[in-house]
Amino acid sequence: MAQALIVIDMQQALQELAQRDQVIDTINHRIDQYRALNRPIIFIQHTEPGMEVASQNWQLFPEIHAQGTDTYFIKTQPDSFYQTGLESFLKMNQLRHIEICGAQVEFCVDTTTRIAFHLGFKIDLLIDGITTMDTNYLSASMIKQHHAHIWEHRFGEFVDVTTPLN
Repeated sequence: MAQALIVIDMQQALQELAQRDQVIDTINHRIDQYRALNRPIIFIQHTEPGMEVASQNWQLFPEIHAQGTDTYFIKTQPDSFYQTGLESFLKMNQLRHIEICGAQVEFCVDTTTRIAFHLGFKIDLLIDGITTMDTNYLSASMIKQHHAHIWEHRFGEFVDVTTPLN
């Protein structure tokens, strides 16, 4: 029963995400569930060369159910907590249990998950709402399976859209 949903880097620069449409559908379903319960929805947006703030590539996928009343943080590193104010926001609002989804498994999702764990947050991972891209070395599926094996029961618990939020 996470208190806040964190959606990482679902941005237009990442058009080649594996199972992009299914992942967006899963994330949107979860966003809608959080919104119905008036729980915080937090979007993290990465910026770097080619993903400059306010550029087309930096924008969230237009299909994502983001609203102006949601909370947004901009990051420059794979760690969603690094110099963003996310930790302060969560702690000020007494949000100690978070649910993480988004992209990319081996960079920002993994780093954010591990940092959140070490900061003392209880973590749920919306596993069907997490993805990455194929590399020259591994498929997106292999990358995700490898990280899921590391995360489960060590850094967080897996949830899906049927897991009640109560």
